Amino acid sequence: MIRVMVVDDSSVYRMLLTKALQKFSDIEVVGAVSDGQEAIEKMEALKPDVITLDMNMPRMNGMETLAVLSVKFSSVQVVVVAAETRNDAERAVSILEAGAFDVVLKPKATDSAPMQSLREKLHPVIKAAAERKRGVKRVPNLSSVKKSTVVSSKRMHGFKPDIVVIGSSTGGPAALFEVLSKIDSAFPVPIVVVQHMPKLFIETLAHRLNRDVSLPSMVAEGNMELQGGHIYFSPGEIHTDIVCSRQKKFSIVLNDAEPVHHCKPSVDVTLRSLEKVRSDMKVLVVILTGMGSDGAIGAKLLSEKGAMVIAQDQESSVVWGMPGATVKLGAADQVLPVTKIGAEIVRVVSGRVR
Repeated sequence: MIRVMVVDDSSVYRMLLTKALQKFSDIEVVGAVSDGQEAIEKMEALKPDVITLDMNMPRMNGMETLAVLSVKFSSVQVVVVAAETRNDAERAVSILEAGAFDVVLKPKATDSAPMQSLREKLHPVIKAAAERKRGVKRVPNLSSVKKSTVVSSKRMHGFKPDIVVIGSSTGGPAALFEVLSKIDSAFPVPIVVVQHMPKLFIETLAHRLNRDVSLPSMVAEGNMELQGGHIYFSPGEIHTDIVCSRQKKFSIVLNDAEPVHHCKPSVDVTLRSLEKVRSDMKVLVVILTGMGSDGAIGAKLLSEKGAMVIAQDQESSVVWGMPGATVKLGAADQVLPVTKIGAEIVRVVSGRVR
């Protein structure tokens, strides 16, 4: 049984969240409190595995609450429940970078079935958060895969990519900062990031990275031509295709197709679009922490066409779903801790493949 504490200053949302979670036989709501200070005071008595945490609360807000939890109750997992507003997006991205497990959006006033929408979003995230607390991995560990290891026999001598594509989900904001902060301004090729987040949250993340890392970071737009040494985020709520011209220039085409793996944007959609680029264009694929398996099939297809694939290792992943599935399919050429991936990207793009 997963023990959950609901923390929200709105009595309406406390009731909505509690009712939504009580429908699941594997979840017990052990408490519903109105602010972070009350949550901290009741931690010892209620012993939750997972906390759903509002951003804006009196006495102790979401960020302040996480700061205390990370010191006093570090094993408890925090799922941010936020409104889709710019203020909440900025706070939520900060709290994700600080160690929260994931973010779930509150239902909109226009939602026809807000309770069902909330249940569908919350349940898989809370299950994954509880598994992380208990040390359970979502993809079985592969005994032959050790961190910082090469797992492919594919010959990569002389490999020098023309583009880097990074896919990430749960745990992605912190992992992306760790990876991208290791890449300096002289980086010669474009980087495209597909992160599972709502539209405003992706815009906030791109803006923060533009401020905090060496490379310019922005949200991609339709028909935008990609420049070397720039980071482009797939916009929220729409897929991103990458096309290549005869002049070997990459550009963005936005694709409003149905979600893939329940994701929009989907890493697989972006990777599969690169199947169609000219055969002399080389791709480096990086699959970071995330729930599910999005990106694994696309990485496998590109690997078979000569791409190089790096997967984040299990130990450093918040959830070893996406990178684990990539390894399980045999697509990964290297499995690395997140602290080493940025330097490895720089080394590979320089043409210094082992």
